[in-house]
Amino acid sequence: MKKVYVDDTRHITIVCPKCGFSTRIDVTNLMDKKKINAKCKCTEIFQFTLEFRKNYRKDVKLPGEYVVQKSGERGEIVVENLSLGGIQFITLRQHNISTGDALALKFKLGNPARTEISRSARVVWVGDRSVGVQYVGPKLFEKDLGFYLRS
Repeated sequence: MKKVYVDDTRHITIVCPKCGFSTRIDVTNLMDKKKINAKCKCTEIFQFTLEFRKNYRKDVKLPGEYVVQKSGERGEIVVENLSLGGIQFITLRQHNISTGDALALKFKLGNPARTEISRSARVVWVGDRSVGVQYVGPKLFEKDLGFYLRS
């Protein structure tokens, strides 16, 4: 099923897979829907899902490490998915990471150059050993990361 990205104004552009007709619609009243059915003027019926993320997210399995800035706690991680805005990772052991913590992250991309990414991040959510973070600070590696996400 095709994902359609919602822009900052809560609009999407959908394109009919049969005839190519495109239209822009407001999805403010559809924000709680999982699957959306659409019917084109050519009578084609198709489904899509809404994606509210600002950046494409790529599933990966990349080893790395974290340091909690406040406490100095360190640990090894596996990056499970990444985007230009942040990553989701799992820790290899129990941790004391909390929502709002500032982290220093380091991991290597799975590209031939094995580009090392070192970023500061703020914790957005914490599960058991799963953590979601948003990058903060300068975007030093955005070009490398952007190229990797497209490959």
